[in-house]
Amino acid sequence: MDNEIEVMRVIRVPPMGKLVVEVSGHRLERLNEESTAPTRQRLMAAIGELIVFADGYKTLVDAGVAPPLIVEPPAKSSNQDQVSPELEARRAAFISSMERERDAMVIQANLAPDPTHVISAAVRDEPAQLEKPSGIVSQIDSILQKHVRADPKLEGHSIHLEQAPTGGLIIKVDNQVYQRPAEIKEKEIQLVIKMALKEWEAS
Repeated sequence: MDNEIEVMRVIRVPPMGKLVVEVSGHRLERLNEESTAPTRQRLMAAIGELIVFADGYKTLVDAGVAPPLIVEPPAKSSNQDQVSPELEARRAAFISSMERERDAMVIQANLAPDPTHVISAAVRDEPAQLEKPSGIVSQIDSILQKHVRADPKLEGHSIHLEQAPTGGLIIKVDNQVYQRPAEIKEKEIQLVIKMALKEWEAS
C-alpha cells in the first residue's frame, strides 16, 4: 500500500489517565461498546497485529503489563501439568480467528476503493507484510467466479484475483492487471469483486 491508513487513536484521558480508543470520532472504553461488526473486526485485527509487534502476548505478560492467559490451579498430581483437549481446542480456535481477521483486514485494505477508509494506528504496510497464504486468495476467487457466471453482463470477461509474486493481491481482467477495483472502468466488474469479498468475510 502506498497510503497510510488510520485504524484507531489510543488516548489517555484525565484525571486518572484512563485509556480510550477513538474510531471515527467515537471514543470506546471497551471493544464491546462498538456495535458495528466490521469496525469491531478491524479493531481486533489491529490489536492482534500490535501483539505481534510486541513479540507476542507472553512478552507483555513477562513485562507485567498484561495478565496471564491461564491461571492454573495448584497441582494435585502429575496430570495437572497437562493442558486439557478442550482448552487446547479453544486456544487453536482463538489463534485461527485472529489470523483470519488479520488476513481479511489486509485483503480488504488492498481492495478498498478509498485508501482513506476508516482505521488509524497510522500503519504503513510494506510488501512483505502484504504477502498472505494463496489459499485465502483462491477462496475469494472461487466465490468471484460464481458471481461472474451468474451475471449475463459479464459473459465473455475473464476476471480473477491472484497472489502477486512479490506479495499482495492483484486483479486480472481480460489480461489487464489492476491493484484496486476503482482502477477498473466497468462498474459492474468493480461491484462483482466487492460482492465476492463481502461474501467471503461473512463465511
